Amino acid sequence: MAGEKVLVLNATGKVGRNTCRALKEAGFEVFGTTRSNTSELTKMGVHPVTCNYTDRTDLDRALAETGAKKVFSITDYFLAAKSKPEVEIQHGKNAIDAAKAAKVDHFIFVSVVDAECFNEHVKHIKTKIIIEDYLRQSGLPFSILRPTAFFDDPKNWNPLKKGALKFLSTKTIKYCATYDIGRAAAVMFKNRDTWLSRSLDVIAWEGDLSQVAKALEKVGGVPVTFKLAMPIFLRRLFLKDLHNMFLYFEAGGPKGSPAEFRKVIPEALSAEDWFRFHGFYSNGEKIGA
Repeated sequence: MAGEKVLVLNATGKVGRNTCRALKEAGFEVFGTTRSNTSELTKMGVHPVTCNYTDRTDLDRALAETGAKKVFSITDYFLAAKSKPEVEIQHGKNAIDAAKAAKVDHFIFVSVVDAECFNEHVKHIKTKIIIEDYLRQSGLPFSILRPTAFFDDPKNWNPLKKGALKFLSTKTIKYCATYDIGRAAAVMFKNRDTWLSRSLDVIAWEGDLSQVAKALEKVGGVPVTFKLAMPIFLRRLFLKDLHNMFLYFEAGGPKGSPAEFRKVIPEALSAEDWFRFHGFYSNGEKIGA
C-alpha cells in the first residue's frame, strides 16, 4: 500500500538506485542502505541508512531504526562477495534472517531469470537458487523477481560511446532495465496478497546487437557502429562465468517473454526507451538533441 515504509538494501547499486526511484514514484516512503554516500540518496528523496547490508548486526539495526516492514533485497556476487559463492549465499541468508526476526510482512528478493537452467560454471547465478530455496523454507512472506540481462550494466557497452557500441554478444538477447525491476517491486508491494510466494520474470525487450545499435541511432541522431567487445574465444578464456551465462542467452533462453512481463508493467522499457531514460553517454554528453 502506498505510503508504507520500504527498506531497499544496497540502495546505491545500479538496481538499488532505480528501485528507490520507482518505489518513490509509486508513493512509498523509501529507506536505502548505504555504507557512506548518504547525499546521493538524499537528493532522490530517499532516507539514507548507514549500514553494511551484508552484515547481520547492521541489518538488525537498520530494520529497527526505520520500522520498515517491507524489504527489497539483492545480493552482489562480484563486488560485495568478491566472487565467492559461499559469501554471497551467507549475505542472502543474513538478509532473510534479519527480516524474519523483525517480522517483515513482505520480502522481495532479486534473483536471476531461469536460474536453475544455467550450467554449473555460472556461479553468480547458481548462488541465487540456494538463496531462493532458503527464502522459501524460512516462513518469511516473500516474492521473487527474476530479471534477465540488464540494459543498465556499464560493462555491457564498454562504455557507452557516441556512435559506437560494443557488447559481449551480437546475437538476440532478452533484456530489462533496472527501473522496471523497481516498478515490478512496487506492483508486488502494493498487491501483496496476489504476489506472495510467487516469482516474476523481468523481461522487457529482445533483440540482437544490430537492433540495439539502431535504437541508439534513433535516439542519439548519429550513425552507430557495433561489434563484439572481444572475440568469443577470449570471452571463453577470461570471462568463464559470463561466457557460460551468454551461452544460455544465445541459445534462446530465458523461457519467458516481454509480452508476459508487459501484462504486469505495460510500459516496460524497450532498448530505445532505455537510451532515452538513461540519457547520457559515459563522457556525460547527452544522448540526442
